[in-house]
Amino acid sequence: TDTGLYTCTAMNTAGNASLSYSLHIQAPPQLWIGDGERHLMAVVNTSLRIHCHTTGIPPPQIQWLKDGHPLEGQDGVVVSEDGGTLLVTQVGLGHEGLYICQGSNWVGLAQAEVQVSVHVPPNIEPSAVDLAIPENGSASLECLASGLPPPDIIWYKGHEQLSAGAGLTLSRNGKLLEIPHARLSDAGSYRCV
Repeated sequence: TDTGLYTCTAMNTAGNASLSYSLHIQAPPQLWIGDGERHLMAVVNTSLRIHCHTTGIPPPQIQWLKDGHPLEGQDGVVVSEDGGTLLVTQVGLGHEGLYICQGSNWVGLAQAEVQVSVHVPPNIEPSAVDLAIPENGSASLECLASGLPPPDIIWYKGHEQLSAGAGLTLSRNGKLLEIPHARLSDAGSYRCV
């Protein structure tokens, strides 16, 4: 590098004189998130750690933003002492958004960003488990499933996977299984996953 001590010396028969300069090369900040990720996925009620790597001379001061606003004092968010790591101790839906790591020194300003999406594991609410219907009557079985992104729903009768057709209809993204004209052979144990 060109950083160092430079000395100019003047000499003649009467003596010499010198002047020294200390040269320090400054570099603007460069930042990147983790291994260069542009998108991270977090699951509700888990923790999330985002690493912001920096270079620059002098070392940049780091500030974190979420959706364009400083992340100061937000519940459950802790920034490491050096500013390089952001920790969300317990992820909630409100932690979804665009996170920006901003670094600055007197030479310049740089930023790196990562989009965080929050997922919710699938959950199925319990509902009536015993239904009695007359032959040729109609049966409606509902799977009260939720999650983010919305889960795929699969219906089974016993161990056999069901699909629409052959006297069955599926609607509302698979949440509703209807048997419009029930036969004796339709009796059995149904489940959704």
